[in-house]
Parts: sequence; C-alpha cells; structure tokens
Amino acid sequence: MKKHRSYTVDEAARTLNVTKGTVRRWMKDGDLPALTDQRPTLILGHDLIAFLDGRRRDRKTCQLHQAYCFRCRAPGDPAYGEVEIKLDTNGAGMMEALCATCTTVMHKRVSASRLPELQAKVKVTIKQAPARIGESAQPCPIGHFKKAR
Repeated sequence: MKKHRSYTVDEAARTLNVTKGTVRRWMKDGDLPALTDQRPTLILGHDLIAFLDGRRRDRKTCQLHQAYCFRCRAPGDPAYGEVEIKLDTNGAGMMEALCATCTTVMHKRVSASRLPELQAKVKVTIKQAPARIGESAQPCPIGHFKKAR
C-alpha cells in the first residue's frame, strides 16, 4: 500500500486479497472513506492505510497453560485447573481442556520439554496416545476381508 496513491475499488480489492463487494460494503458502511462523486470511485492510499490500521486487533497470545477457545474467541484458562495431555511417540503432545467460561473443549500442541513448567501451573493428566495403524505389528485392523475356510 502506498499512501500517496489512489486506488480504484478493483485495485484495492486485489491489493487486500478480498472481493470488490467487500470493499464496496466497507465504503457503504462508512468505514472506508472514498471519492464517490466521480467515476471510477477512488480510495486515497492514506485513507486505506488508516482503515486497515483501525481494523487490526491486538493479537491475543495464549500462555502455556491456556488454549484458544473458538466459542469465546479468546485464550481461555482450563476449567478446574486441569488439562489432559496425550503424548505422541515423538514426545510432543496434544493438550485438551475445557474452557472455564463456556466449557467448550480446547486443544493445543505442547512440547514434552515444557511439561514440567506446565505441571507447575495446572494439574496435568498424561495419557499415551493410541498407536497409529502404521506403528502397530498388525497394520490392518479389519479382519472380515479374510475368507473363512
């Protein structure tokens, strides 16, 4: 984006990787100022940059004991201060917890090297993840394909 340049609706849409209808809706809602008294409609570069800066939200990062709750749309603490981790064969694990606010199940990848730090903050239950089909001695669990003799 260049602040000393004017953009048409099509150019702004291609630059922002959105549809032309989205840019027009921003203009119709009054969020994005534009020069609409002429054809083609022009959007000043500094207005477009200011609009985008206003739309940016502060990134909410999760702390080690938190996971992102999609219902609350924010990092959430685990309910009752308890999490469950299913360890993979490579040492990393998938943390699973309930959101303390809405009780939605939250998931997060956790490195095995950070487990002691996590255990200092919340109660951790460690479970071994089930073996994958390729890792088992008998890779095909479906036995009904074999004909009975």
